[in-house]
Amino acid sequence: MRFAFPLKSALIALVLATPITATAAGKCDRLVATGAADNPPFLWRDPQNPTRLIGANADLLGQLADSLGLKLDLLYTGDAAKALDEVRSGRVDVLADATLTLQRLEEMDFIHPAIVQLQTVAWVRNEPGFFYSSREDLRGHAGSVVAASRFGSEFDAFAKANLQLQRVADVSQGLQALVAGGSDYLLHERYSTIAAADTLGLLNRIQRLEPPVISRDMHLAISHDSACNDPWLRGQLARKMTELRAAGVARQLVAHNLTVWKNQQSGPTDTSQK
Repeated sequence: MRFAFPLKSALIALVLATPITATAAGKCDRLVATGAADNPPFLWRDPQNPTRLIGANADLLGQLADSLGLKLDLLYTGDAAKALDEVRSGRVDVLADATLTLQRLEEMDFIHPAIVQLQTVAWVRNEPGFFYSSREDLRGHAGSVVAASRFGSEFDAFAKANLQLQRVADVSQGLQALVAGGSDYLLHERYSTIAAADTLGLLNRIQRLEPPVISRDMHLAISHDSACNDPWLRGQLARKMTELRAAGVARQLVAHNLTVWKNQQSGPTDTSQK
C-alpha cells in the first residue's frame, strides 16, 4: 500500500502532461472524406492523381483537419450517389458536400454552420426581355435541367405542375442549348454554372435571374457509423467552421477554385504561361 500514493500521483502527472487534443481526439487521428466527383468549384478529381478530390471543399476540410491535428484523405469514390452510400455505410467518415434532408439526418450528423449556401438559379441569355420576379414567372417558357440534379420534393411537385423542363446530360450541354436558343432558361447551381460557362467561353452570353429559385445549405456531415464520430470532433469542427465562416474563408476558397478549375481546363500551353 505504501506505493499507492506515489503511483496515483504519477498517473495524474502523466494525464496532465498529455496534450488535451490528443486525449480528446481519442479514437480518431485520420479522417477519410468523399463527395461528388464532378462539381467544380466545390469538388472534382485531381488531374494529377484521379484517386483524390480537390476543390474549395477539399481546401476547407484540409484547413479544418490541420487545425485539429488530424490527417485527411479526400478520396474519389464515384458519383454523388456512390459517395453518399460510402458515408452512409461508415466506410467513409465525412461527406464533404452534404445537403440537409430528413433522411440524411437519420444517417449522419451535420456540422453547423454550413460551408456555403447553394443557390439554384434560372440562367437566361444575356439579352433583354425576360421578365422575372419569382419562379412563377418561368411558366410558359421552355426550360432545361441537368438530369442528375435533385431539388427536393416541394420543387419537384411545383415543376411537374407548372414548368416545361427538358433534361440534359450535363451543365455544358444545357448552356450550349441555352445560348443556341434551344431553351429559354437553364436551372442550375450558381457557382458550378459559372465554372462551366467560363470554361466554354459563354460567361458573357448568359445572366442569372434573381431571386434564386431554390436556396439550400451545403454542409460537412459525419456518418453515424464512423469510428471518428464523437462529441469532441463534432464540437471542434463546428467551432472551427464558425471561425472560418466569420473570416470569409469559404467564399474566398470558392473564388480561388473557380480560377484553379478554369486554368486546368485551359490546357498545358496556357497553364505554363501563367
